[in-house]
Amino acid sequence: MGLGYSVHFVGILWLLLSVLVAPGLAQETGDGKLVVCTLERTPMASCTVGRNESESFTGLSIEIFRVVARRAMRWEEGDDYQFLCLDSSTGTVLEEEVIPLNGTCDAFMASTTITAERTEMGVVWAYPYWSGSVGIMTKAVPDTSNGFAWTQPFTWSLWLAIGLTVIVLPIVIYAFELLSIKRSVSLKESFLGYSEAIWRTLWVMIQGETMNVSMFAARIVVILLAFVALILGASYTANLAAFLTLQSFGNVNSVYDLQGLAVSAVPVYQPRLLTKYGLVTVEAKINSMADIQAEADLVASGKLAAFLTDAEVIQYVVAKFPECRVRMLSNTIEPFDYGLAFNPGIDQSIVDEFSVAILELTEDGTIPRIGEDFLLEDSPCLKEGMSGDEISQISFEQVYGLWILIGGGMALGLIVVAGLRVYKSKRDVWVSPTDPFQPPRTSSHGWEKGDDREIGTPDLLRKETHIHRSSTT
Repeated sequence: MGLGYSVHFVGILWLLLSVLVAPGLAQETGDGKLVVCTLERTPMASCTVGRNESESFTGLSIEIFRVVARRAMRWEEGDDYQFLCLDSSTGTVLEEEVIPLNGTCDAFMASTTITAERTEMGVVWAYPYWSGSVGIMTKAVPDTSNGFAWTQPFTWSLWLAIGLTVIVLPIVIYAFELLSIKRSVSLKESFLGYSEAIWRTLWVMIQGETMNVSMFAARIVVILLAFVALILGASYTANLAAFLTLQSFGNVNSVYDLQGLAVSAVPVYQPRLLTKYGLVTVEAKINSMADIQAEADLVASGKLAAFLTDAEVIQYVVAKFPECRVRMLSNTIEPFDYGLAFNPGIDQSIVDEFSVAILELTEDGTIPRIGEDFLLEDSPCLKEGMSGDEISQISFEQVYGLWILIGGGMALGLIVVAGLRVYKSKRDVWVSPTDPFQPPRTSSHGWEKGDDREIGTPDLLRKETHIHRSSTT
């Protein structure tokens, strides 16, 4: 019996303690308002410690909370919830003010990222309201042109493949053409004919002009060559226009270009940058926007090759930087989600309502529009930061199928040549001249057997190509 009373007493005591420390009514205000804590994290959140009036709280995360609270619960600031600006780090606020049941904060949002570690600690998350990533800030002083920008659309491997095609393919075309005559060709004629084939191959690839060939097999190869030239020409023109239009800012165009350079990063990202990208970074001690501006100044002066932190912060600083002397690389890394953190004792129905409202406001474009305003997406500095070096060059690996097509055409040409040879050998069987009842047979060209004139003289060996031919009559 004594044990039973003890159990009941402990249970009642635990219930009373739970009610007393329940976060449903904030400890800070004491008037039933939800306390939403935040930090100075421009552009995600901006506030001043000690000031609690509504107009002192602004930023992307703050404004999103206002519209979500209004949609989800019909809450109004000042009546149902109150922002509280703290002077601390995100980790400290979560551990000391949000996670404990008797903590100061019922909810917290600034530039808070959703992580498995924080979830295991007891943080309750609403649906992510913004997708972020790690951004890269570099210097934005355009390089001077070296006069060879016309080579940039293609990689060296593709230029090499084109050069080898101009050298090798004429040999194949010329060889197919030689198979259309019934006489031997001198070495001098072969050299001149091959030279003519090279010039005409170049003309086809540059101008898209036709190459006059008489053999069906050669025509197959030439047609495929013209198709390849059409694809490469269109690709080259489009890429060249982009390279010449957009500015070039040097050799730093991705995180991998930063290896071995002076780079700073916020501490939370340093381990991942080292293990995943091989970047040894200097710790950037960021406690305010002034610290971020100081890092940006180091980048602009060239003392740092890059500075890495949240892409939203990088974008905001780049958009407002004087004379647009820094830029943000278009390729960000390490994607993550920003989240609204709730105290573990919060009513789950409130969290669910907030999650649904976040989804609805994202789908109808409200949250993206808030992001455009606070992240200054219309800034000319962000547009000027686009780099011609970030345009991908076309490589041989991307278009090697065109050469497979040419190879297939050459194989088909060989099959055609072999078939014609077999057909002609069987067709040109002559009847004995001693048979008085059979008239002499002629070839398909109307010449009698034994006539050693050229049959289908290839265009590459005609007189107008200035190739000397010895008389065959």
